[in-house]
Amino acid sequence: MKKKLPIPILLVLFCCLTMPFKSCVDSDDYDFDKLSDKVDWQPNFVAPVGYGEYNLWYLLNQHEAVLDDQTIVLGEDGLIHIKYMEKDIFSYEASEVLGFPDQSSNFLNLDLNVPAIGIPSANLPQIVGPFPETFSVSTDDAAVILKEVNVNSVLNFTLSNPLNTEVDLKVSLLSGTKDGSTVVETYVVAANAVAQTESLDLTNLIIQFEEPLTVSNFIEISFEATIKPNTGTVTGTGDLNIQYQVGNIELIMAKGDFGDQTIDIGSGDIDLGVDFWDDIDGNFTFADPRINIKFDNEVGVPFLVTANMTASNSDGLTLSLDPDNQLPNYPKTEAEVLAGIEASILYNKDNSGIVDFMALPPSGNISYSGSVRINQNLDGTRYNPLAVGNNINIVSGNSSISAELEMDIPMDFKADNLSISDTINEIDINDADKMLKAAIIITSENGLPLDVKIENIFFTDAAYIVLSTISNESIIKAAGVTVTGEVDPSTITKEVSRIELTEAQIKSLNDTENIIIKAVLSTYDEGKQSVKLQGTDKLKFSIAVNAQLDLSN
Repeated sequence: MKKKLPIPILLVLFCCLTMPFKSCVDSDDYDFDKLSDKVDWQPNFVAPVGYGEYNLWYLLNQHEAVLDDQTIVLGEDGLIHIKYMEKDIFSYEASEVLGFPDQSSNFLNLDLNVPAIGIPSANLPQIVGPFPETFSVSTDDAAVILKEVNVNSVLNFTLSNPLNTEVDLKVSLLSGTKDGSTVVETYVVAANAVAQTESLDLTNLIIQFEEPLTVSNFIEISFEATIKPNTGTVTGTGDLNIQYQVGNIELIMAKGDFGDQTIDIGSGDIDLGVDFWDDIDGNFTFADPRINIKFDNEVGVPFLVTANMTASNSDGLTLSLDPDNQLPNYPKTEAEVLAGIEASILYNKDNSGIVDFMALPPSGNISYSGSVRINQNLDGTRYNPLAVGNNINIVSGNSSISAELEMDIPMDFKADNLSISDTINEIDINDADKMLKAAIIITSENGLPLDVKIENIFFTDAAYIVLSTISNESIIKAAGVTVTGEVDPSTITKEVSRIELTEAQIKSLNDTENIIIKAVLSTYDEGKQSVKLQGTDKLKFSIAVNAQLDLSN
């Protein structure tokens, strides 16, 4: 499976860098109705480019028409979160836990005790039996021990009668009840019948299996024959042949020990689509990334989940998440099995290597695989559902389990010396030869806990050959944060940065078709402290171009 995450996980950092140059966000996201009309003009010398006040939620909210498609969300904790959902990563039905194959036929030769000279009709009817028998019900897994089942089924008979008179055959299913009563049926076996067929309806049958419970799953049945009189002497040699077989078993509910089974949950790939990470060099760490596997569970069996994920980046490096095995909650009563319960297992910084996993970063893809082993304890020992005090295994015919994966990355992180680049294409500047002097003036009030230093701005031609280079120090200083990582409003100050263009740089503008920006980004205090990006964090800025023109030509 391949999925795309349309917004890179570090887009918020990139926006902070490039927003003043209007290259990060699409024009639909930049609402220029917000631009102020209060920019001061100085005739012939200062041209305002823009003024804005934006919070992170406004900048990053994707405005998806379908809520489930939204990957940048505002959490209840007020933080910006990046979320990714992979549905149906794993599912299985009741038949994979408990199934009934075609059952074996059972045979009984019932001696009717008829002497060679026959029996005068005057001495009839004569009852032979009852004869108790047991037969077993097999399941798909030979280790399953059944205690009780509720099924729809049928018991088919093939009967042969050696006598020249009818025989009434009474069948009692001693282990089964319908509507609270033992299942009893009598069939009239015709005189000299060969392979006469009959069937016993076992709709909504409840079977209590014979103690002691074993993997043979024994059911007790009883046969009783009554030899009926005819007009003369009843004769015939041999036995009443009875062949019987359970068929068409449809499970309604079952209880017992469903064995120690291992079910493969399959494998797949997630492509997060975060190719932007390929343009970043440096160190960053998310404080609390989480992967949550959510289950809709109607199967009353404990199951040990062994899962793994392997991330790869574009350089071919890989890293395994290596999470601990986990036992999610499961239904423990018939009512819970029928209604289903929601359960989950969480992989976080305490039980997996997810922090390093996300810092790889996974710019290639994430592959996942694993298995489910039922009736296992967390330490790998066997769970006995038939032991006193334990929960018996329960499954209905409609039981199923489905699971989905949710990746949640709160924007609580620290970053150090992240090198980021961006290119602005299709630059068209005319009459640069009339400029005598030029400077870019940026006034900012940074309410984001992010330091951005522009190292170089390259003016290039269409072939990306560098025409001139602007080097500059930090132009946006991070807001201070509290001990818990939130922005401290008292630390936000106004800063003015002026980038002077040299004569050579001005002359190169006429031939400039691309601008490449190289910057370094760190979180507050040079990346030593985790910071939290909240939806209400704001950046205020204004941009102006100061130019002196030669109007004599």
